[in-house]
Amino acid sequence: MEKEYKNMAKKNLTYKLCPKCNFFCGIFEADIYCSVCGAQLIDKCPTCSNKITNPYAKFCKYCGMAYPGKIITKNKFL
Repeated sequence: MEKEYKNMAKKNLTYKLCPKCNFFCGIFEADIYCSVCGAQLIDKCPTCSNKITNPYAKFCKYCGMAYPGKIITKNKFL
């Protein structure tokens, strides 16, 4: 198992994000829906379709567009 984690660390990990509550998990996990709020997870930018490489990013590093649910205004997610 330790070898498996070392191999994953060598790869560029990508993530699935919840567009409603900001939950995230690794792309290798079987989750399709958010276990916190039930929304369908996204695994790529909705604008340019590039994979999500930073689960804490608010914007796509390839096209600059905001990820759904990542920008907060007036205490609400967009």
